Amino acid sequence: MISIPEECRKLNKLSDQNSGVLYIQVLEKIRLWILNGYVKEGEYLPSERELAALFDVSRMPVTQALKILEFLGVVCFVRGKGFCVKNIDLHHIINCIGFMVLPAQDGINDIQEAREGIEVQAATLAATRRTDEDLAEAAGALAEMEARGGHGDNVAEASLRFHGALVRASHNEVLVKVNDFLLELLRSSRLETLREKAQLDLAIEQHRGILQAVAEQNSEKAGLLMREHLRVLPTHHEIMVENG
Repeated sequence: MISIPEECRKLNKLSDQNSGVLYIQVLEKIRLWILNGYVKEGEYLPSERELAALFDVSRMPVTQALKILEFLGVVCFVRGKGFCVKNIDLHHIINCIGFMVLPAQDGINDIQEAREGIEVQAATLAATRRTDEDLAEAAGALAEMEARGGHGDNVAEASLRFHGALVRASHNEVLVKVNDFLLELLRSSRLETLREKAQLDLAIEQHRGILQAVAEQNSEKAGLLMREHLRVLPTHHEIMVENG
């Protein structure tokens, strides 16, 4: 096992601010291990069980941290060996991790603001760059949302797929990557879906309007409708941090 000084593996489990986001603390510690050379490119991190023991936590926050590191391209999983630090220039990628090391409540608000910026710009670009395949993907997600809502089922994942399809329709790789990263953060929390039929109906109506503007290649209208949608229905996209 790699040798990590004790002061580099202590988590602040007593802080009210951080108690609900242990995975972020684990992520930050591993980031510092790599930056400080305790784990070098091409070397393997301790197993999830060993990391949990090092940090004195359950395996859940360790698993969440490793998934995000893998998603960002900092580590890769090798079957039978574990997570290896990738042989690439990590400086830019690791610095990006600092973006998510935020106080829980402020972080939620910042994620929401970032999503608005990304999705409004993506909708604007999608209106001029979308393909027939892009439109079909978004329409399929919207149809699923309508069907699930009609049966009283949770529509949150279908809604996120609709938004993700529009971001991909922008054909801007940076917007797509950042949006995917934000969705990974959202899925590590509890996603609240629309509970009232009137709100659900409004959300579906707004989705239809956005998709129509994109289909008609009306960039200005697509961006305006997306901004209105994200602001008028904040509860639809609200992320609540799990307690305990």
